[in-house]
Amino acid sequence: MLYRVHEPVSPSGAANDGTVFNLGFGKATRFAFFGGPTVPVLYAADRPEAAVHETVLHDAEPGSFVPRAQWQSKVLTALRVVRDFSVAAFHSDGLRRFGLYSADLTDTDMRAYPRTVAWAHAAWLAGLSGVSYMSRHYNSSKALCLFGDRLEPGSLRVDVPHPDTRVFALPQDAEWLAALAAAIHVTIRP
Repeated sequence: MLYRVHEPVSPSGAANDGTVFNLGFGKATRFAFFGGPTVPVLYAADRPEAAVHETVLHDAEPGSFVPRAQWQSKVLTALRVVRDFSVAAFHSDGLRRFGLYSADLTDTDMRAYPRTVAWAHAAWLAGLSGVSYMSRHYNSSKALCLFGDRLEPGSLRVDVPHPDTRVFALPQDAEWLAALAAAIHVTIRP
């Protein structure tokens, strides 16, 4: 099972059930964007908490707050993997195999993104469907960046109903988010 935090409508205006890949909208990220045309990507994690830490809480520091505009329209979706795919392992011995440590590739700030994107591009050139890495912000979980032009259509399916699905505009789901943020001394502004 994978988990993804996303907007229910993509930047192109299409409905997004959680399986829609980002075609290149927005700022650079740890492993995107590259290619010409741009390779579409989808970020997910192996736990719902990691998906939130990698998105809504990505830039939050202890003592800070996250304004309502940055979380209220988002949803947390559970995705079932229904077709196998291969990813580069940018964790454990996968990093060491390249003579790297997390501080070189996956535990960096945004100034390193041009270098980290080059590694994702190399994985794509090798024919892989994405990269797997330890979440920088929730480092007991794995995060993934999947390449949309390498996954077969239907490889991911929304798992509905799923107990971890959240709609942050709903009071009970906003409370869950606030409790998760409070654990790292961040306030979710109502």
